Amino acid sequence: MNWPISSAFRIASVSFLSSALLLAATGCEDPNNLGVELPGTSPVSTEYRDYRVNASTILQDSVETLNADRVLVGRLTDATLGTTTAKAYFNLRASTDTLPSDLTNPVLDSVVLVSSFDQVYGSATKTVSFDLLKLRDGLDDKKTYNSGVQDVAVGEPIGEKLISSLKRTTTAEVAVEPGVLKSKKKLNADKTPADSTISVTSPDPTIRLVIQKDRVRSSDFANALFSALKDASFGQSKLDALLKGLAVVPSSNQTAAIVALNRASVNCIYVYHHGTISGLARQRSYRVRLGSSYVSGDANTPRYYTQLTTDFKAPFSVLLDGTKSLRVADSVTYMQQGLGLATRLTIPGLKELANQPGLAINRAELIIPIKSSGTLLFPNPTVAFLYEINANNRVLQRTVNISPVERIVQANLQNQLGQGKEAAVSLYDVDASKKYYSVVITTYLQAYLANQLGEQAAALMLSPVLRRSFDLSLNRSVLDAQNIKLRVYSSKLR
Repeated sequence: MNWPISSAFRIASVSFLSSALLLAATGCEDPNNLGVELPGTSPVSTEYRDYRVNASTILQDSVETLNADRVLVGRLTDATLGTTTAKAYFNLRASTDTLPSDLTNPVLDSVVLVSSFDQVYGSATKTVSFDLLKLRDGLDDKKTYNSGVQDVAVGEPIGEKLISSLKRTTTAEVAVEPGVLKSKKKLNADKTPADSTISVTSPDPTIRLVIQKDRVRSSDFANALFSALKDASFGQSKLDALLKGLAVVPSSNQTAAIVALNRASVNCIYVYHHGTISGLARQRSYRVRLGSSYVSGDANTPRYYTQLTTDFKAPFSVLLDGTKSLRVADSVTYMQQGLGLATRLTIPGLKELANQPGLAINRAELIIPIKSSGTLLFPNPTVAFLYEINANNRVLQRTVNISPVERIVQANLQNQLGQGKEAAVSLYDVDASKKYYSVVITTYLQAYLANQLGEQAAALMLSPVLRRSFDLSLNRSVLDAQNIKLRVYSSKLR
């Protein structure tokens, strides 16, 4: 960052606590108009100055996707960056549902993979097309999986070019008060005032991939699975023998969208069947559970992860060398979740600040304006984080409680050598033409200039996600690199 650390930062006669109290007392007044008397000191003047920040785009070394809150599946071409392909890999769990073996003469009706989604990148009006393939081996419980892992071997398909609408709806009967019903009659003309319900249609954000359906689609896998379920001893070991794991990948004709499948209890392979009990007809289903059907943090969750690959177009292809950085001609930088794009920040002008005698930093605020990208494909991340990186764009580490941890800027007034209280770089959405990120880093700046942080960082990395978290998306911000600044409020003895 070109931040000097060869000598301790001089706080002069004003302590850090006094500076913090000074800031609290001045509130939002113009610091240039302040003349402040502190007990036991000479008068001080307070002012602020904006320091230029150099910014460029870099590619993070890895993105955590193992057992994240979402999995991404699909393929999408972005005119600026290139084509991104997302594939999902799952271990599976047998459920405790009643087996078809409890029925007399059980008959298979259909086998359908169902998953809930909460975001579509690209077109939500077109159908999606996915392939389902067997994994040759399940995901290893002792192996690390992230977005870049590509050595999971797949076997034969159990369904190809399975399509689903992204505009499904569901209709439910909703109870209403008799007095209210009369005013609601336009919603359902065949209702009478005596009726106590109305039909309400609402979106059903799920994909449904039909593996087998009578007279529509047949599947050897579905028949084999149903045959195994008719054995009363069916359990996890027999499921593993039949299906060690599942890959959900975009079909060759899937090019217009990537779907974010979120955690929901409905995320399962459903085996619908019927039969009789004591001569009475019964309709039933049995679930094979995907890992995303479990709540976050459940110890029983089987492993799953998203693999993300991007065929970067020039000039972004230079980022495949992780030591490189890029600032494109229109003076913008990028940060994007999932793909691992981040913005490298260096501040060359702080040596002058550190060399001023009798100076106390009252407040340091990083301000990062957003430049319109001209696309609605990717929403802005609502929060970002600052990591310390070396000259090769790799995150530095320190030891906390005998464990190595990544060096991330901690929240203001927190111990900058600690962990777990990260500074949030917050999004401020003022209006359509004014959006920016901002974070106060007073304590961090003081610690840096006082050489209290250990190995010197070459730069800060603005990451759109807390690394090694459960958050996964493709949200993106295009930043106005020319106007990123560090605003420093300081006091100086007269």
